[in-house]
Amino acid sequence: MRMKLFDSHCHLEDNAFDSDRDEVLKRAIGSGIVGIVTSPIYPRDSTKALNLFRKSSIVKISIGLDVAEYGDDEKVNITLDLTRKHSEEIVAVGEVGLDYRVARRGPSKEKQKEVFRKFIGLAKELDKPLVVHSLWAQRPVLRILDKEGVERVILHAFGGKSEDVEFAVNRGWMVSIPTNVVRSNNVQKVALATPLDHIVLESDSPVLAPDPNQRNEPANIKISARFIADMKGYDAEELAKVVTYNAIKVYGL
Repeated sequence: MRMKLFDSHCHLEDNAFDSDRDEVLKRAIGSGIVGIVTSPIYPRDSTKALNLFRKSSIVKISIGLDVAEYGDDEKVNITLDLTRKHSEEIVAVGEVGLDYRVARRGPSKEKQKEVFRKFIGLAKELDKPLVVHSLWAQRPVLRILDKEGVERVILHAFGGKSEDVEFAVNRGWMVSIPTNVVRSNNVQKVALATPLDHIVLESDSPVLAPDPNQRNEPANIKISARFIADMKGYDAEELAKVVTYNAIKVYGL
């Protein structure tokens, strides 16, 4: 039996796929992918994704904004408006969150928190799950999500420690494991710490490929699924069934 898999987070509207996007999707379907959520993080890419995928039965859309853009109030407001306008055509809000790596030369930590809370409020308003970015800011993100009472959360490419994973799992949130799990000790630790019923898989295409020298794509989910199954002691088809169900459930599909 072929594994049925779900890519819970990628960027298929990215220019890296402009020359062969149809072939990428064919390879994804051929590898067992039954669903994909693409997450544009700039207003122009959100419009592009809607034009490309609004009629797709496989690719769904989650609109967000790169944290590095949080200092631009116009882009923040455009993204909020786009998300509201197309709320019936999207499955989630995000990726949004905190990125303290960019706080040194971009929007401050306080500005990031202010904008993040706006997107949290929007997700609640629209009754959509929230796809969360948390680079160098895992615990501040978890504290804000908890304080704001967010229930449906996908922690994109989460890099927290085992106690952070436990915190998230205890609140019913999903931890998204990217395809670079095959080469990242930190991602492997997260995958080992996360119970199977709280794991979803993502490619984060075109980045975080199993091979760092190659462009990533959703078909590579099958590689990470087999790797995680072996690492955690599960049959690969059993793991695929559970994590795919998790993704379908959290996105309300």
